[in-house]
Amino acid sequence: MADFPLRKEKADMVIRTWKAEHKDVYADFKYRIDAVSNGDLSVLFEMYALMKECVPAEAQSFYEWFISLQTQAPSYASALTAAHQQWAGEYTEKIAQCIVNRKLWLGINLRTGVVDIYTSRQRGLLMVRSGTPLEIWQRLPLYMKSHFIEQLDKLTRNSKSCMLFSKLERKQLHQALAFFANIFNLAHAVFMPGFLANLYDKVIEHREPLAYCMYYFVMFDHGLPHMAKILDTILIQDEIDESALMLIRNAVHMLVSQSMGMGTESKATWEKAIEDSNPEIWKDVMFVLHRVKGKRGKKKTVCTLDEILKGDTIASKQKIRQFLDEHTDDICLAYLFRSLVQAGKINASIPYMTFHRAIELFVKRKISYDVPQKRYGELKALSLRSTPYNNSLKRAKRIMDEWTCIFAETG
Repeated sequence: MADFPLRKEKADMVIRTWKAEHKDVYADFKYRIDAVSNGDLSVLFEMYALMKECVPAEAQSFYEWFISLQTQAPSYASALTAAHQQWAGEYTEKIAQCIVNRKLWLGINLRTGVVDIYTSRQRGLLMVRSGTPLEIWQRLPLYMKSHFIEQLDKLTRNSKSCMLFSKLERKQLHQALAFFANIFNLAHAVFMPGFLANLYDKVIEHREPLAYCMYYFVMFDHGLPHMAKILDTILIQDEIDESALMLIRNAVHMLVSQSMGMGTESKATWEKAIEDSNPEIWKDVMFVLHRVKGKRGKKKTVCTLDEILKGDTIASKQKIRQFLDEHTDDICLAYLFRSLVQAGKINASIPYMTFHRAIELFVKRKISYDVPQKRYGELKALSLRSTPYNNSLKRAKRIMDEWTCIFAETG
């Protein structure tokens, strides 16, 4: 997992390029996603099958252990400390430590794949903490506790062995469920980096169109808020029972928390997405946003030229290729960018580094950004219509005047 950041950056670039070249395929995918609100779940079944293939081997072993755990009904301690069972692979000991010592946190770095134990929250990591069964139960939203209690009451009423449970025994049963749910939650958190790494490999190596569409949808097209809006539509249009409402609210919780953990969304994008939503959805989203911390700092943006160019993108890219063949020194990227902005081919609000990464993707190689980025800042600060110029700025003005006209003529 040490090369995780490089694999992610490569996957991001591959996806951006693919989407620009297959707009019709992605548009069909979005159409099928929207059709979910009308009852067409075919795309969800296909997505589920693909996601199942990306589940790490450790997670598969965990599911088998978890099922056997429920059937054997061992004590809490024996379930966690059985020396011969690595029920969560290499993460077993760390999860067990966090459950036994409830002051510890599991920190998962989604960029590097590293999972470690901490005594407090760490910025930039997906943080998960255990607690006593009672604490876990008390932290659940009220609607979720009410649903569990109702379902357990139905179960105990239909079971001869449970009919005579006392009030204390029922509370212990509730806490036992919370305990096992906590194990499930911790395990899923540590398996997430492996799942994402498998998905990146599937995108890069197997080049499956559905994987490309899903990746772009979630990472770059605000796909998770879009899914929340679809759930909101279902909630408004359909007559749903309490169990369906429970599923929808849990799904919304997951969409918000996962998007914030991955850094694909911010509190602002979620607040905008739910402006006109059903009050139930609005309350759930705000509940999660209140509990999570947004990622601070400037987000690195990776775009293709097709996404930032305006007008005839094919003709513009041909001229860009010609420019790069004629002007091979890195500083000329500043002149290229300025010419495209002055010709109206790129919005002036686009940051230089977004353009720089798009060029790297276009030429399929890394280019040093220090010199051209600094020069572009100088060009923005200077008025090239004034004099005097040094030789470097004279050359810059000559190149930009020439290529501004060339790009303006591409249509």
